[in-house]
Amino acid sequence: MMDRMKAYWIERSPREQWMLGVMFALLAVVILWLGVARPLTHAQVSARDALREATDRNAAIRAKVKLLKHLPRRPAPTGPAIPIEQFVGQSAGEAGLTLERAQPQGNGRMEIAIASVRPVAMMSWIAGLEAQGLRVETMSARPSPTAGSVSVQAVLVRGGGQ
Repeated sequence: MMDRMKAYWIERSPREQWMLGVMFALLAVVILWLGVARPLTHAQVSARDALREATDRNAAIRAKVKLLKHLPRRPAPTGPAIPIEQFVGQSAGEAGLTLERAQPQGNGRMEIAIASVRPVAMMSWIAGLEAQGLRVETMSARPSPTAGSVSVQAVLVRGGGQ
């Protein structure tokens, strides 16, 4: 292979050898520029932008944490004044949920079951209950026959988290 290339090179006139040499040199410069320099420059700019965004997010989060640390502390809500079964039933109805079973289990404690509910609707309802002073003591969720829904059993307790 090398012998063929040497023979090809020797067959060329000095003027053609110069032109081919200049062409190969320019080709090498273009390949280095497009294959090495530009990708490295692009990676450097991209990394600089990512660092700038991360620094801005970090500063924003630190500012929010500082604000949260300076907020006055409030005692946890103790729950609604009405009986827990009435409050849970009413809030479930307002959220569009149908309770399959709702059994009081003593003072400030209740077991519920929902046959089929979308997980997002269930979690937003639970978040609303927690904001009103009820907390979930135990909960289990299993896929229900309806696509995209779950079957839920939970025990709700009056009072803030412990």
